[in-house]
Amino acid sequence: MTIYQNDQPIAPEQVRDHRLIHAAGGVVFNEHNEVLMIYRLDKWDFPKGKVEAGEQYDEAALREVEEETGLHGITLGKALPSTFHTYTLHGEPILKETHWFRMSAPAQDLIPQTEEDITQALWVPAEQVEALLQNSYATLRELWSDMKL
Repeated sequence: MTIYQNDQPIAPEQVRDHRLIHAAGGVVFNEHNEVLMIYRLDKWDFPKGKVEAGEQYDEAALREVEEETGLHGITLGKALPSTFHTYTLHGEPILKETHWFRMSAPAQDLIPQTEEDITQALWVPAEQVEALLQNSYATLRELWSDMKL
């Protein structure tokens, strides 16, 4: 497990005073071996968001993918490794654990959730994902690399 702060790895003891919050998301493939990616705040990303009270991680991941992209007919696959990053919210240090799931869905038109600052939702050929993730977060590059093993 690598914890990232400002896209740089940090030691676990550096987050002892952080409040833990949970998010969940999906790495979604279609029948053409394309991967669902979103473009938010000038970075490529996979759809994800905070887990709501009483929600299971897999339920939250499915909900977030649907909300952020308009995708329907999603099949939940296996759990993937969680990612961890820190940030500050209203002066409070936060450690966010994102629970990831592999998913599949039929290729279809996508609708980016613009109210969440998502400007694009696209199906990207799997062989192009690594290149797009160069303009993303270290956590996602690590997740994608782990998936290819």
